[in-house]
Amino acid sequence: MDPPITNETIRTNPPAGNEAFQLLSDETRLAILQALWEAYDPADDTPMPFSDLRASVDVDDPGRLNYHLNKLSTHFVRRKEDGYELRDAGKRIVRMLLSGTAIDDPEIDPVEVDFSCWYCGGQPEWSYREGWRILECTSCDARCVDTFPPGVISKNEFPPSGLRDRTPNEINDADRIWGAHRRASVMDGVCPECAGEMPVTAIEICDDHRPDWDEFQFCEACGSIFWMLVSHVCEGCKYRWRMPTLFYPTRLPAVVAFYYEHGIEFDLATYEQRTFLLDYHQELLSEDPLRIRISIPLEDEALRLIYDERMEVVDVNRRGRTR
Repeated sequence: MDPPITNETIRTNPPAGNEAFQLLSDETRLAILQALWEAYDPADDTPMPFSDLRASVDVDDPGRLNYHLNKLSTHFVRRKEDGYELRDAGKRIVRMLLSGTAIDDPEIDPVEVDFSCWYCGGQPEWSYREGWRILECTSCDARCVDTFPPGVISKNEFPPSGLRDRTPNEINDADRIWGAHRRASVMDGVCPECAGEMPVTAIEICDDHRPDWDEFQFCEACGSIFWMLVSHVCEGCKYRWRMPTLFYPTRLPAVVAFYYEHGIEFDLATYEQRTFLLDYHQELLSEDPLRIRISIPLEDEALRLIYDERMEVVDVNRRGRTR
């Protein structure tokens, strides 16, 4: 069995953050990465010959090109007998750059999309501004959190490259699928940005939770319409994700099976089914140790799940509905 990767192992292999920035701060090195990327064919792993690379980068002095290739070869470029190719780290760098620069300063005016507002059932509009996908209801002024303007029911980061060659409805479909996978990764404790450890770092429970459910307005005490919120922070890249506890049951096979037995093919990646979450009932069973019960009612039954301080399930039971 291979020995585990330790912090010491990690320190002695990849470049430190400032070293990586320095390696990529030179225009010639970026041009090399771009040239190798343009020559890269996933179905054909033939390396790019030095002469072709020199012509693409437009460097007269072969010694200068060799100097920059040597700088990149430790982490981003691999030298082979018949040429050069990108390492996986080099491909990730180029993909990251492409995800943000595929379209210059993109903006899409609001357009109607094919689903209903999960708060009031009205017609939402989809728009894109400054790297954010925004869903805004045209029929209500719902504010699930105090940082959203009135009527904005959802707001999420989405790469500009995802807009390319898609209609607004296609972009919206791509966004919800992309977001659902990232959210699932967070709930499983894996950072969707760098694949690092992303444990639960806090569970915020409002002591005086009083949202206005009639008008779908957040609680003044905590700034959210949801009573309990979970924060994950990546131990590697410090990426933070915050979401309601109500999302966590959606990852369990028992929950999917419970819905299926009641004739519902449950998939939270579809916006229409988010209305189910508003019917969930939460109880704070104890604070030390922390125990939270989430009940899912369907017809005359309820599936009850108990979570601990790491949002891991410690008990599942199913019984007749009591409320």
